[in-house]
Amino acid sequence: MKKIVLHIDALAVIVCIFITSFGFNFYQRYQYSDLLKEHVGLQLQVLTLEFGMATKDAKLEHCAANPEPSQAYGDNCEINTQ
Repeated sequence: MKKIVLHIDALAVIVCIFITSFGFNFYQRYQYSDLLKEHVGLQLQVLTLEFGMATKDAKLEHCAANPEPSQAYGDNCEINTQ
């Protein structure tokens, strides 16, 4: 039966690699969480802008079809040039 010999320098290298690996994993998780928060914020901003654009498009189509004042849109279809 063979004996397994583990040298102290090899053990030190293994421990350093193990600690470094955990450090990199924690750093990547920190960056991932920051990027995820930024991504969610940008997605909400896109949804808000798309909703605003869809609302304005619907109002434009409504005003093109009948330019008289309407209760559904709350104001008339006159163009403000101010």
